[in-house]
Amino acid sequence: MYIIGNGRLITRDDAMPYLENGGVAVEGTKIVEVGETGALKCRYPDAQFIDARGLVIMPAFINAHSHIYSALARGLSIKGHNPQNFYEILDGMWWKIDRNLTREFTKRSAYQTYLDCIKTGCTTLIDHHASYCEVEGSLFELEAVAKELGVPVVALAQLNRS
Repeated sequence: MYIIGNGRLITRDDAMPYLENGGVAVEGTKIVEVGETGALKCRYPDAQFIDARGLVIMPAFINAHSHIYSALARGLSIKGHNPQNFYEILDGMWWKIDRNLTREFTKRSAYQTYLDCIKTGCTTLIDHHASYCEVEGSLFELEAVAKELGVPVVALAQLNRS
């Protein structure tokens, strides 16, 4: 068990939305109790203490709409491609990327996306996995990387049914 305490605690509890010197008692992956740091330390004297040093302690973020496969395309600009509408953006860039995806590219995109989530406090991700060519096994790659890094992911596979 451990306690993260000595921080400005933001909760989701209407009765106690904020504690100036708050803490969180954690057992394994479960939050056991939240409250004032001193009270938690008295209640769980054997717990390892992690000092938040006055920083904010708060629930993690959930990203409810992501496209993992696009992680490696950030900042990409295609020379000579000047789209005038959303269809031209899809046709001239995203669908070209989709048609060239591989399991390895999907895996590398997953690492990039999940590591960015972890660094920014996002612990849960819902991905809209829409690969034009439906790369066989790509969802298994997303799952393997998520398990390795400990990020809960819901991958919504959008299949082409023409």
